[in-house]
Amino acid sequence: MKTRKEESTLSRWLRPVLTGTVAGSLVCIVVLLLFALLLAACDIPQPAVVPMAVAAAAIGAFLGGFISARASGSRGLVFGAAAGALMFLLNLIAGFSFLHDISGWYAVVKLLVIVISSSIGGVYGVNVRRKR
Repeated sequence: MKTRKEESTLSRWLRPVLTGTVAGSLVCIVVLLLFALLLAACDIPQPAVVPMAVAAAAIGAFLGGFISARASGSRGLVFGAAAGALMFLLNLIAGFSFLHDISGWYAVVKLLVIVISSSIGGVYGVNVRRKR
């Protein structure tokens, strides 16, 4: 069995990023479902949909960066940003496959929100102390 030092460099980088991306995407989906439930139950105006989607992406990205940094144990900013960038790429691919068109400004704003949010989550994830 390989020890931590014998793991390949790719494996050391890829596992935390993929773990954070999957966890962040799942959290984003759950938050989007909760927002959809809220939209169905209440009389919320249509222009509130886009900010709700960006907020869901930010929440998911923060937790994805946090989990990615916790899995890596160091370099929270880098691992958080990498998980956020991968989340944005998956989000962009899903957007193009379903919508067939995404406005440029919306994509840039979403990229900035996701990467900044996941980077903050990564920094927080590395600096939070574990309970003993």
